[in-house]
Amino acid sequence: MMADAMDGGPGDGPADGSGGDMDADMDAGSGHADDLELEEELRRIADVLDPVPPHLVRAAIESYTFRALDAELAELVFDSLATPQPVRVVGGPRLLTFQSSALTVEVEVTGDGPVRRIIGRLIPAGPERPAQVEIRSRDQVIPVDADELGRFSADLRGAGPFSLRHGDVVTEWFSA
Repeated sequence: MMADAMDGGPGDGPADGSGGDMDADMDAGSGHADDLELEEELRRIADVLDPVPPHLVRAAIESYTFRALDAELAELVFDSLATPQPVRVVGGPRLLTFQSSALTVEVEVTGDGPVRRIIGRLIPAGPERPAQVEIRSRDQVIPVDADELGRFSADLRGAGPFSLRHGDVVTEWFSA
Protein backbone atom coordinates (compact mmCIF):
# COMPACT_ATOMS: atom_id res chain seq x y z
CA MET A 1 0.00 0.00 0.00
CA MET A 2 2.83 2.38 0.85
CA ALA A 3 4.57 1.57 -2.42
CA ASP A 4 1.38 2.42 -4.36
CA ALA A 5 1.20 5.86 -2.74
CA MET A 6 4.83 6.63 -3.58
CA ASP A 7 4.69 5.31 -7.11
CA GLY A 8 2.86 7.43 -9.66
CA GLY A 9 0.49 9.18 -7.26
CA PRO A 10 -0.56 12.80 -7.57
CA GLY A 11 2.32 15.17 -6.93
CA ASP A 12 4.99 12.63 -7.87
CA GLY A 13 5.56 14.23 -11.28
CA PRO A 14 5.27 12.59 -14.68
CA ALA A 15 5.36 8.83 -14.94
CA ASP A 16 8.50 9.04 -17.12
CA GLY A 17 10.57 10.10 -14.10
CA SER A 18 11.66 13.42 -15.58
CA GLY A 19 10.73 15.32 -12.44
CA GLY A 20 8.26 17.64 -14.14
CA ASP A 21 9.90 20.90 -13.01
CA MET A 22 8.92 23.14 -15.93
CA ASP A 23 10.48 26.30 -14.42
CA ALA A 24 13.85 24.59 -14.16
CA ASP A 25 13.49 23.33 -17.74
CA MET A 26 12.81 26.88 -19.04
CA ASP A 27 15.70 28.43 -17.08
CA ALA A 28 18.16 25.73 -18.05
CA GLY A 29 17.37 25.91 -21.75
CA SER A 30 17.42 28.74 -24.24
CA GLY A 31 13.61 29.16 -24.21
CA HIS A 32 13.83 32.39 -22.22
CA ALA A 33 16.41 33.93 -24.56
CA ASP A 34 14.32 32.92 -27.57
CA ASP A 35 11.26 34.60 -26.02
CA LEU A 36 13.19 37.83 -25.47
CA GLU A 37 14.45 37.83 -29.06
CA LEU A 38 10.93 37.22 -30.37
CA GLU A 39 9.52 40.00 -28.21
CA GLU A 40 12.16 42.44 -29.47
CA GLU A 41 11.50 41.46 -33.09
CA LEU A 42 7.75 41.97 -32.61
CA ARG A 43 8.40 45.42 -31.09
CA ARG A 44 10.50 46.42 -34.13
CA ILE A 45 7.77 45.20 -36.51
CA ALA A 46 5.07 47.09 -34.58
CA ASP A 47 7.19 50.27 -34.63
CA VAL A 48 7.40 50.06 -38.43
CA LEU A 49 3.90 48.82 -39.31
CA ASP A 50 1.83 50.48 -36.56
CA PRO A 51 3.79 53.27 -34.89
CA VAL A 52 2.32 55.26 -32.01
CA PRO A 53 1.09 58.59 -33.40
CA PRO A 54 3.27 61.52 -32.28
CA HIS A 55 0.31 63.38 -30.75
CA LEU A 56 -0.39 60.41 -28.44
CA VAL A 57 3.24 60.23 -27.33
CA ARG A 58 3.16 63.98 -26.63
CA ALA A 59 -0.13 63.67 -24.71
CA ALA A 60 1.25 60.81 -22.61
CA ILE A 61 4.38 62.79 -21.73
CA GLU A 62 2.37 65.91 -20.93
CA SER A 63 -0.12 64.02 -18.76
CA TYR A 64 2.80 62.59 -16.81
CA THR A 65 3.88 66.16 -16.14
CA PHE A 66 0.55 66.78 -14.41
CA ARG A 67 0.67 63.62 -12.33
CA ALA A 68 -0.42 64.01 -8.75
CA LEU A 69 1.26 61.36 -6.66
CA ASP A 70 -0.23 62.75 -3.48
CA ALA A 71 -3.79 62.87 -4.85
CA GLU A 72 -6.57 60.32 -4.69
CA LEU A 73 -7.89 59.30 -8.10
CA ALA A 74 -11.60 59.92 -8.65
CA GLU A 75 -12.69 57.19 -11.05
CA LEU A 76 -15.15 57.65 -13.86
CA VAL A 77 -18.41 55.99 -12.75
CA PHE A 78 -20.80 57.46 -15.33
CA ASP A 79 -20.35 58.66 -18.91
CA SER A 80 -23.37 59.65 -20.98
CA LEU A 81 -21.58 58.52 -24.16
CA ALA A 82 -21.20 55.01 -22.77
CA THR A 83 -24.79 54.72 -21.58
CA PRO A 84 -27.41 53.49 -24.06
CA GLN A 85 -29.93 56.24 -24.79
CA PRO A 86 -33.31 55.73 -26.50
CA VAL A 87 -32.72 58.96 -28.40
CA ARG A 88 -29.28 60.45 -28.76
CA VAL A 89 -28.94 64.15 -29.39
CA VAL A 90 -26.03 64.82 -31.73
CA GLY A 91 -23.82 67.55 -30.33
CA GLY A 92 -25.58 67.55 -26.96
CA PRO A 93 -23.75 67.87 -23.65
CA ARG A 94 -21.59 65.07 -22.34
CA LEU A 95 -22.29 64.19 -18.72
CA LEU A 96 -19.59 62.61 -16.56
CA THR A 97 -19.47 61.57 -12.92
CA PHE A 98 -16.24 60.85 -11.05
CA GLN A 99 -16.13 59.34 -7.59
CA SER A 100 -13.49 58.98 -4.89
CA SER A 101 -13.87 57.85 -1.30
CA ALA A 102 -14.55 61.41 -0.10
CA LEU A 103 -15.87 63.29 -3.12
CA THR A 104 -18.11 63.01 -6.17
CA VAL A 105 -17.56 65.35 -9.11
CA GLU A 106 -20.35 65.80 -11.66
CA VAL A 107 -19.33 67.44 -14.94
CA GLU A 108 -21.21 68.63 -18.03
CA VAL A 109 -19.15 69.43 -21.12
CA THR A 110 -20.72 71.39 -23.98
CA GLY A 111 -19.22 72.50 -27.27
CA ASP A 112 -16.94 70.55 -29.55
CA GLY A 113 -14.93 73.30 -31.19
CA PRO A 114 -11.93 75.21 -29.92
CA VAL A 115 -13.88 76.34 -26.84
CA ARG A 116 -15.66 73.91 -24.53
CA ARG A 117 -17.82 74.94 -21.58
CA ILE A 118 -17.21 72.98 -18.37
CA ILE A 119 -19.97 73.10 -15.75
CA GLY A 120 -19.52 71.03 -12.63
CA ARG A 121 -20.54 70.32 -9.07
CA LEU A 122 -18.67 68.97 -6.07
CA ILE A 123 -20.59 66.64 -3.76
CA PRO A 124 -20.54 67.14 -0.84
CA ALA A 125 -20.10 70.90 -0.92
CA GLY A 126 -19.39 72.82 2.19
CA PRO A 127 -17.25 75.33 3.99
CA GLU A 128 -14.88 72.63 5.28
CA ARG A 129 -13.52 72.16 1.76
CA PRO A 130 -11.33 74.62 -0.06
CA ALA A 131 -13.67 75.81 -2.77
CA GLN A 132 -11.29 75.80 -5.71
CA VAL A 133 -11.15 73.46 -8.69
CA GLU A 134 -8.32 73.28 -11.21
CA ILE A 135 -9.25 72.42 -14.79
CA ARG A 136 -6.02 71.01 -16.23
CA SER A 137 -5.29 70.55 -19.92
CA ARG A 138 -2.08 70.06 -21.83
CA ASP A 139 -1.68 73.83 -22.36
CA GLN A 140 -3.15 75.39 -19.26
CA VAL A 141 -4.35 75.11 -15.69
CA ILE A 142 -7.50 77.13 -15.00
CA PRO A 143 -8.25 77.80 -11.33
CA VAL A 144 -12.01 78.12 -10.75
CA ASP A 145 -13.82 79.01 -7.54
CA ALA A 146 -16.75 76.81 -6.54
CA ASP A 147 -19.71 78.42 -4.80
CA GLU A 148 -21.20 77.33 -1.46
CA LEU A 149 -23.22 74.61 -3.26
CA GLY A 150 -20.06 73.23 -4.91
CA ARG A 151 -20.92 74.54 -8.39
CA PHE A 152 -18.25 75.79 -10.80
CA SER A 153 -17.91 76.62 -14.49
CA ALA A 154 -15.27 77.76 -16.96
CA ASP A 155 -14.43 77.86 -20.64
CA LEU A 156 -11.64 75.54 -21.74
CA ARG A 157 -9.78 76.60 -24.87
CA GLY A 158 -8.02 74.11 -27.10
CA ALA A 159 -8.61 70.49 -27.99
CA GLY A 160 -7.38 67.45 -26.16
CA PRO A 161 -7.87 65.68 -22.87
CA PHE A 162 -8.33 67.39 -19.53
CA SER A 163 -8.58 66.56 -15.87
CA LEU A 164 -10.03 68.20 -12.76
CA ARG A 165 -8.36 68.60 -9.39
CA HIS A 166 -9.96 69.65 -6.11
CA GLY A 167 -7.79 69.52 -3.00
CA ASP A 168 -6.28 66.07 -2.81
CA VAL A 169 -8.68 64.51 -5.35
CA VAL A 170 -7.94 64.37 -9.07
CA THR A 171 -10.09 62.93 -11.88
CA GLU A 172 -8.92 60.68 -14.65
CA TRP A 173 -7.88 62.42 -17.89
CA PHE A 174 -10.72 62.47 -20.39
CA SER A 175 -11.62 63.97 -23.76
CA ALA A 176 -14.95 65.55 -24.52
